[in-house]
Amino acid sequence: MRTLFAIGLGLLAVSAPPLVLMARESMLSDYVAGRYSIDPLIVSSEGNVHRSVSATIGGHTVTLTDDQGNLPERRDFVEPGHEGNVSILVDGRARTVPVPSRIRLYRRGAERYFGYVSVMRLDDREGPERLVVAQDLGRGRYRTTSVFGDGTVEEDAFGWGEWCSPPVRSILIRDVVRVPIGFCSSVMQVYPSVFYPILYPWFSGFLGFATTAFAVIASLRRYARASSPPGR
Repeated sequence: MRTLFAIGLGLLAVSAPPLVLMARESMLSDYVAGRYSIDPLIVSSEGNVHRSVSATIGGHTVTLTDDQGNLPERRDFVEPGHEGNVSILVDGRARTVPVPSRIRLYRRGAERYFGYVSVMRLDDREGPERLVVAQDLGRGRYRTTSVFGDGTVEEDAFGWGEWCSPPVRSILIRDVVRVPIGFCSSVMQVYPSVFYPILYPWFSGFLGFATTAFAVIASLRRYARASSPPGR
């Protein structure tokens, strides 16, 4: 039974870390979904549906703008983008330092800054509504700029992997991060296969728990029989 116990404990030891991370991700997902909701500001113009670069909250208008010109809109090819600086205007005034970004000159709306800048409306069931601009600052740094209904502007800058606290950071910057991200771990962002997560860590964890429990119960029964007085 000692060998069986050791095998079960070993399986539990190697399976527990990703299982714990998965459990935490699930709890954070439920918490964030229960508290926050995001409006991506979808608009329609000239027969095309896209995300907006301008929105209003409490009488204050938030707009994204850049230092590049416009070219006739074309949607029939993939544009690599051009280097430029994107600014956030609140009521027509720049409220943040312009950030270098890739700008698609043939695109309109938020597609112009796709992957680098994104604007959305965040509904907080435990706090005030706000407009949020998420930006990729480069070199693994990100920033969210929140504009509230009273005109207050708050900035939150952080580095790669620092979106765990508060976890709402994760849902705000997902459109400007090049890879799928979780709340505190990317353990649930891997493309599923038979091996992961079915065989490992789900099945290995279950097998480790069952083997360990069987070994413990069998040992306890053996000890109980050995401790019983003869003839009983």
